[in-house]
Amino acid sequence: MSQGQQEVEVLIGKKPAVNYVLAIIEAFNSSPNALVKVKARGKAICKAVDVIGAVRGRYFKNLYVKSFSADYEEVTMQDGSKVKLPAVEIAVALTPQPSGQTS
Repeated sequence: MSQGQQEVEVLIGKKPAVNYVLAIIEAFNSSPNALVKVKARGKAICKAVDVIGAVRGRYFKNLYVKSFSADYEEVTMQDGSKVKLPAVEIAVALTPQPSGQTS
């Protein structure tokens, strides 16, 4: 991570997708050179992809995926049993615009 770059984590869960879209927008509005890491596991992975697509399609055309990782996380359930869930981490950032251009 370069100096002066803020890192923000957005954990995707059961809330409506618009909540996560707004969290990403807020992160980029407060720090345009931020690195936003969107994390999700299990059924929320689809929602994470939808959220990133919505942010790119409607708000930040210069949004790009900086890195993507997929793995399994072992989660302890309420009854004490352990289960492996698929998990993803998608790091997104804004492409710097050349000076003199406006969006």
